Order: sequence, then C-alpha cells, then structure tokens
Amino acid sequence: MQLHRLSFIALFASASCFFFSCAKEKAVEETLFTLVNPDSSGVQFTNQIQETAQANILTYQYFYNGGGVAVGDVNNDGLEDLYFTSNQGLNKLFLNLGQMKFRDITLATATGGRENAWATGAVMVDINADGLLDIYVCYSGDLPAGQRRNQLFVNQGLDSKGIPFYKEQAKDFGLDDPAFSTSAYFADLDRDGDLDMLLLNHNPILYSNLNANAFKTMLRTKDTLSSSKVYRNENGQFRDVSSEIGIDTGILSYGLGAIIGDFNEDGWPDIYIGNDYSSPDYFYVNQGDGTFVNHLHSAFTHTSLYSMGIDDADINRDGNLDLISLDMLPEDNKRQKLLHSPENYEHYKLFLEVGLHHQLMRNMLQLNNGNGTFSEVGQAAGISTTDWSWTPLFADFDNDGYTDLFVSNGFLKDFTNLDFINYRQQVLQESRPNQQQVMELINSMPATKIGNYAFRNLNGLNFRNSSAEWGLDTPGNSNGAVYADLDQDGDLDLIINNLNEPAQIYQNLASDRNIGNYLQVKLIGSSSNSDGIGAKIRIYQGTTVQYQQQQIYKGFQGNVTSILHFGLESPSIDSIRINWPSGESQTVISPTANQQIELKLVDAVVKSALKSEPKGRFQFSSEVIFDAPTESFNDFKRQSQLLYSLSQPGPILASGDLDGDGLPELISSSFEDFLLVFDGENPSKTAAKRIPVQGIGISSILILDADGDGDLDIFLGKGGYEDLSKSDSRLQDQMLLNDGKGEFKPAPGGFSPRNLTSTSVSIAWDFDGDGQKEIFIGGGYIPGRWPESDGSYLLKWSGNQIDAVVDPLLEKLKRVKAAVAVELDGDGIEELVVAAEFDRIRVFSAKNGKLQDLSDTFFPSGETGMWRSLLVEDLDGDGTPELLAGNWGLNSRLKTTQEVPLRIYFADFDENGSVDPIVTLPVQGKEYPLLSRDELAGQMYRKKALFSDYGSFSTAEISGILTEQELSKAEIITAETLETHLFTLKNGTFEPVEIPFSTQYSPINAAISILGKEGKMELLLFGNLDSPRLKIGKIAGNQGFLLEKESGKWKSVLQTESGLKLDKEITQSKKIGQTIWLGIRNVGLHSFQIIE
Repeated sequence: MQLHRLSFIALFASASCFFFSCAKEKAVEETLFTLVNPDSSGVQFTNQIQETAQANILTYQYFYNGGGVAVGDVNNDGLEDLYFTSNQGLNKLFLNLGQMKFRDITLATATGGRENAWATGAVMVDINADGLLDIYVCYSGDLPAGQRRNQLFVNQGLDSKGIPFYKEQAKDFGLDDPAFSTSAYFADLDRDGDLDMLLLNHNPILYSNLNANAFKTMLRTKDTLSSSKVYRNENGQFRDVSSEIGIDTGILSYGLGAIIGDFNEDGWPDIYIGNDYSSPDYFYVNQGDGTFVNHLHSAFTHTSLYSMGIDDADINRDGNLDLISLDMLPEDNKRQKLLHSPENYEHYKLFLEVGLHHQLMRNMLQLNNGNGTFSEVGQAAGISTTDWSWTPLFADFDNDGYTDLFVSNGFLKDFTNLDFINYRQQVLQESRPNQQQVMELINSMPATKIGNYAFRNLNGLNFRNSSAEWGLDTPGNSNGAVYADLDQDGDLDLIINNLNEPAQIYQNLASDRNIGNYLQVKLIGSSSNSDGIGAKIRIYQGTTVQYQQQQIYKGFQGNVTSILHFGLESPSIDSIRINWPSGESQTVISPTANQQIELKLVDAVVKSALKSEPKGRFQFSSEVIFDAPTESFNDFKRQSQLLYSLSQPGPILASGDLDGDGLPELISSSFEDFLLVFDGENPSKTAAKRIPVQGIGISSILILDADGDGDLDIFLGKGGYEDLSKSDSRLQDQMLLNDGKGEFKPAPGGFSPRNLTSTSVSIAWDFDGDGQKEIFIGGGYIPGRWPESDGSYLLKWSGNQIDAVVDPLLEKLKRVKAAVAVELDGDGIEELVVAAEFDRIRVFSAKNGKLQDLSDTFFPSGETGMWRSLLVEDLDGDGTPELLAGNWGLNSRLKTTQEVPLRIYFADFDENGSVDPIVTLPVQGKEYPLLSRDELAGQMYRKKALFSDYGSFSTAEISGILTEQELSKAEIITAETLETHLFTLKNGTFEPVEIPFSTQYSPINAAISILGKEGKMELLLFGNLDSPRLKIGKIAGNQGFLLEKESGKWKSVLQTESGLKLDKEITQSKKIGQTIWLGIRNVGLHSFQIIE
C-alpha cells in the first residue's frame, strides 16, 4: 500500500509557501556569483530522467529527487575535480584543468557506474589509505537487488597521461550493500584511527492506513534494505555493526539527509539522521564505548516533518555546532494555498501518542545550547521557507567572517497540487487507468521551476535573503550541490546537479572584487584519515572565535571540499588552534591571511585538554508533576482558526504569608478542584497544604486582605475555554476568606458580585489613592467566540461588600494578558499598566476621581502587539522604572509589518450565530489570509462557491473573500509589532532600550528581575508556546533567558553559564527569596535556587 505525501501533509498540516523568482537581467558585476557557461567550462552533464507508465513519480515517489555531486582531488594535482551522478544515465567524472576548465574523463577512468540502474548519492574517500581518492556510489530505485548494489571505484593511480584509473571493488571491501541507499558518510566513529561509514537508506514503500498500534510496531520492525546502517572499518574490511552499537532506524526509514559531528563536545562524533514523511529523525549520541543512544526527544523540542538535506556549522560563533534540516514549506502565498491541506490536530495527537516526535513542515535551524539541547530558531533567523528543498550548505561565501547559507530546491512537477490530487482521484475512481492514461495523468501534473536560495548571515543570528543579489535565483530544479574553491582564488564556488537541465558551476567573484578576507586550511592527517575528518579548528581574532569541525559529507547526496575555508572580518589573525580526532592539538601564532596553509598531524605534540563544564548561576530544586487533567480539549475542533489553544492555561501562581508565620508560601492552581500551597523558600515535591475550591478553570490568583481582619485572603479569577460558553456559571470568580489560622472558606455573596465574564487577570490597584486597594479584573476571551472578549472592570469596596464598577474606558479593554499597578508620574497615585493581545500597551490613571487613558503620553508610538506579560521595575537604579513588555516574538509563522500588520477580521459573516474570524498576515509585502480554502469552507460553507478550485483561492485577498457589506460590519484588530520590548521612562515617556535578539525566539510569558553580579539587576525571561495551531507549530526557542548588563548594554548569558535548561511552556513565574518558581503548562511546577 502506498500513501501520498499529500496525505501526510493533511495529517500534520504544516503550511506551504513558495518563492517565485523572476529571471531578471542582471549585469555580472552586480552579483556575487556568475554562472559559468558549460561550453566554456567543459562540464557537459545533465541528469536527464524519462518517465514511463511503469517507472514514474506515481510508482516511485523519489523519482524527482535528483542526483548528487562529489568533489575532491582525484589526481593529486592540487585542483578539485567533480563527479556527478545520473539517475538513469551514466555518472560523469570531470578533471579540473585550472582556470575553470574541466575535462570529461569518465570513459578513461571507467567510473560511469552501472547501466540500467538508479544512482543517488556519491562521495569521495580514501578508502584504502593509499593517498588516492576513491569514489563510492549509492543506488536505489524500484529495481532488483543486483542493480541496487552500491559501487566502490578504487583509485589505482595515474596512467602515463596523468589520468587516474579505477577498479570497482565494493564487494572486496564489504560495501556492496543492496539497500535502497541515499548516500554515505565517513567518520572515525569509534576513534580507532580509521574511517567508518554511515549508509543512509530509505524505504521505497509508503505505508498507509496504519492505526496507532500498527505504526508503533512498524517503527520497531527491522529491515536490512530500508534501515540506515553503520559499517565499522576493521583493518580495511567493512562490517555492518548497526544492531551491535544501537543504530536501528527500522523499516519506516526514509533517510534523505544526515550529518556526523561532535555536537556535545565530548570528543566523540555523534550522528543526526533526517527522515522524510512522518518517521522521526534520529539523534544518536556517541557513548564513547562504541555504542550510540538516540537522544532526539531530550535534545530537540521539534524537528522538520519531511526532513531532507542536513548540515551543521557554528553560525553564531558561540563554539557549538548548530544544525539545519530542510523541508518543503514555500515562501509564496499562491503555492501555500495550492499545496497545503487542512490541519488535523487529532491525527497529530495520535502520532505523538505512538512515540513520534513533534514534527512541522518547515526548515529547522537548531541552535546548539551547549548543554545537550537545541533551540529551534529558523523562523526568527528568516530561513524557514525555501520550498521543496534538498541541499543546505553552510559556508562563508562573501568572506565577511559569518557563515552564510545556500539552499538548492525544486521538484520537477507539483506532485502535491491539490487540484491535481482531486483530478487524479476522479480518474482513479472511474476505472483502473491503462498505460496511456497513466502517462496522460503524469503529463497533466503542473510544473513550476524554482529559484535556489542564498542567505547572507548578517550578525550570527539574522539572515537576509540574498538570492537575487548573489545571482543564484535562476528558476530550475536543483538537487545535489557542493562548494569548493575550483579556481583557487580564495572564495567558494558552487556546483549544482540539476534535474533535466545542465549541471551548473557558479563562480564566486568575491576575491576578484576584493570583498573580504579569508584563510584556507588544508589538513594532512594520518594515512587512514588523510583529510583529518573530525578535527576541530578555531581561528582567534581579538574577541571573535570562528569554529569549524572537519566534516565533508553533508548537504544532500554528496561531499564538499576537504579544504576548510574561513572568511575573515579583518586580515589580522591572532592564532589558529586545531584539535585532531586522535587527541593531539597544535597552535599556529599570527598566520598570514588570504592564503592556504597546511596543518599536519605529525606536527601536533600536545594532547588536548578536556572541555571544562562552567558552573551555572542557578541550581535545580524540585519539580512537581500534577495529575493530568481529567479531560483534554481540542480547542481547534471548536474553532479552527484559533492561533493557539486557550484551554487549561495553568498552573497559575501567587505568593503570600497565608498562615501568618512570617514566611511566604507559594500558591498554585492545579488541574483539580483545589489549590496547592508550598513552602515558598524551601521547595518540595509535596504540597504543604491543599485548599478546596469550587470547580476548575482558575485563570488568576490574587492574595489580599479582603475583609480587613489582618490576614490574607484569596481571590480566584475564573476563565479558560474548554467546554465553557458565554456567561457560563462556571465563570463566576470566587473569594476565599482566611480564618486567621490558614484555613479558608468561600466568602459570603457580597465579596464576589455575580459577574459571569471571562477573567484573565486580577491585580490589586489603589486607583484613587485612598489607601484601600481595588481589584482590577482584566477581560479575557469569550469561550467559543474567539477573538471576541469580555471587557474589563473594577471591584471596589463599598462598606462590607464589593461592587463591580464598570467604566467605559475599562469596558473597552479586552483580551488582557497582564497588568501592573505602579506609580509613574510622581503624584503618589498608582497608574495601571495593561498588556493585551491585539492592542497597544495602555496606561490608566485616576485624576480627580475620574479614570483617564494616558497611553498616548507614556507610549506615543501606540504600536499594537500580541502582548503577553509585563515587568515594571527600576533596573538601573536611577529612580525611574523600566518596563519589560513580553510579546509573541519573531520565531513563528506569524509576521507583521507597519505597512501590512497582522490582522483579524471577525463578525458573524454568515449569520449562523457563531463568530467567523479571518486572520491575515503579510506574505512578500501583500496581505493574505492565513486560512486555506478548505478551512474557509468549513467555517463559512457558502464561501466555497466563490472558489471552484484551489487555484482560484490561491491568489485571493481579503477583499475577494468578504463582500463590501461583510467588511463594513467586521471588527478588525491588529498587531503591528511582535517583538518583546524593554522601555525606560524618560521625561514622562517610555523609550525603547535595545535587548538581545535572542529574546525574540519565543513568546515571553513571564519575567522577573534578580540581583546579579556586582549588585546589578538582571532579567530572567520565560516563555514558549506548546499548543499553537499546527500551521504555526510549537514555539520553543526559550530555555530561560538570563540578561545582564555589560558596558551599559544588555547581553544574553549563554545557557551553559546560566545553567537554565527549560524547554516547555512556562506560564508564570514567582520569586520568593532566593527561590524561583515556574508554572509549566499542563505539567506542574519547577523551582530552582539562585546561587550566590
């Protein structure tokens, strides 16, 4: 049975966009790269495939995956040569003659490969340690085993004309594997001095109609033809040791990319394998004893769904290898709508329950935190959407000292076009197609050529799309790609294997134009590892350290140059240090830039010291796991266009001395009908007390002396979403009165006026300065009617009871997420600062007993946002407060601009009694709806008639979806900024203060300040979002950000230095003494101590 990729898109529902690049006329001098004419270079090669009724994309879904490229010096003349694979034709080997001239030596070397076979990846390696590069070729396809056996062309030396000649000897070395192979990766996995091999394989069959148990069983089912394998080099013979060392990817293996590197800096190479379709990726951590353990779930919060090519590099210069996995999310709105199926949260949840990991359809950029975990930041970095992508290549292409990114992409035909899928299903339902009909079906499939992508690394954290600027955006269908300095001029050229079009060589012109500086390092290792695979090289320039690990097998179906290339910000180099995989190290002082140097293992005499672990600033105290909620709710089934789940937002936290012993307690909501009370400064896994409450759905907890008897009482705000309805009786807030001994009972009715609205926030606020604090109630979303929200109001004491006071200004204040009462203008009366979603930050004050909106005074820019948290404190000791406003962040699908802000249009457009929200956002400068055609029809069925097919909807803007009459009655809310901001109060106005970009990696849900080093205030920011709609996906780039001030600027402290390692959604935080308490959504509590 076969399952189409479209079906998996429907299950996991990650969005699709596409980048249309125009074939613009550009003067050569305007671009960084120029395309070398094949007639000039002599590289005449085309990976031409021919579909038939028996062999095509419908019978083998990797039919369009294309070929690979290998690069290396096969004749030891100092010039890099090229080897291209052809799926259905002969592979070709080209000898580099210098000056971008090449000679086809395929026939002379007998390296064309097997006829009537399906070649995939190819790599160069000195397999027999004789100093000559050999070529290993992988095979796959719907073919007999004999046609799939991988080949090893062993270099026999040079003939009289200086041409290498080869002998095929895969069987002699034990490497003639008949599996369905994608590519090979060589590394010294056991550190015995020679190179072992990872063979990346895939299953040609896609299994459909598997229930949870069947899928779980198949994940554990072994299959020698599909599972990826490790071959150990045993004195020149290779043996499959996969099962012995813990490498087991099972029959549901669809490996398209892999990388080997020392990700945890323990000196042992680890393995990352990217799997296509729903099968999980694998992160095998080397245990140092010859075995591996899969740490995917603990190291990564989420991965790509259709993982394709893989690469790694230290992109932010923190000394850790970061990782990218490519997927197929396009950039263009039209293709997004044409290729994207509706989300199915139930299916997604089911697959998680059988042990799969969180997988989302977009490129993933995983920042290595240095503590065994990664934070995914691809959307914040700007590299997440490159369409149907194959090869990622990290390298410094413009020689500025920062690692850039190249991405090859394209798929010969739009196999997942929804209109084509409908047509195909119609054809198949009518009759079993004959051969002619099969070809007609294939020929009717739409086709779109795609430009490749190039991203310039601006500062280590931000990338800019420079595809057109660098001359790399010509539309085509590109697959395998590598880089090498083919003309030896000091910059990296690109070599690309295209499908049904000539292979391309892009010459880099950086050195010709004196752009930047560089240093190239050629490693001379041992005879059994001549290229020094696994070596670690660091270049020091002042406070800047560039770091690379020698690993040439990367990207997709090929290998890059073995000569390490470093771009330099300046030509002045302090030193180079290399750590060889055998343990030796050496240092070169003040090498000259803009040249190639050699580093030899024989010159290394000092054994490398082990990396010391920094002492963290915080120490884990305890974690309290609550009993799971008795019932879970799928909010998206109720309202499909929600941006994130609104049910069960807790735990909610508060603190206060409830028992009057002078020591504060931590009070937390639970998932049951009681509050939990803990010793605030001495965390324990067991609550000291339980306080019964009426119902669940607690959205806020306020500790105050409500009845004036000298002890602290508890006010509970009620909200949530779940199965609640508008004006539901379960939304009634509650007051619990303290009997003076720490025992609580519900207050009389006068202390909780009946008001059945959704409460999101409750804080004490002395708005009129009379010394008696009122309670501000922030209005939250109305259950079942998002984004409609109840308004806010005050609870004010009147004698012995509390009355609800509705003020017109507060009544309009909706979707509240946080509020703080603080004195701002020096009059001795507290102002109220409120953060809400799709609103500006607002400031209210009571002047002469009348409430006034001072928002324009304090925040003149008036930018609306998706504000989520507030912290107002004097952080710099100047007597005036700073204000930290936590926002949604930049690391998600949601984007906004001043010209085209994120918007929600909502009303009961179809007049059926329910609210119909339509979210729009900017895509390439224009406003488009987030929802798909199917989602629109599901929400407003009559709208389906407007769009007869997916193509007609793919270009629809809001004016084409809603009529003028519907638009006129729509309420429109906006978010003009999604960035978290820090402000300082100057001359009565809050002015922005620069904070590290890393703070934008997640929503900031909570923030606290602590006294840090040298008596300076520091900031702790917590966040993440575990339950956005699938089209947005899990946002988990925050492990707990610690910010400190250095030379007057805020900087982010590394996770290894802070010791924080929090990858779940933090809902709230409380600091009690030296203990910090965190609420973890749907989990429980986490606490840690500040280390003095």
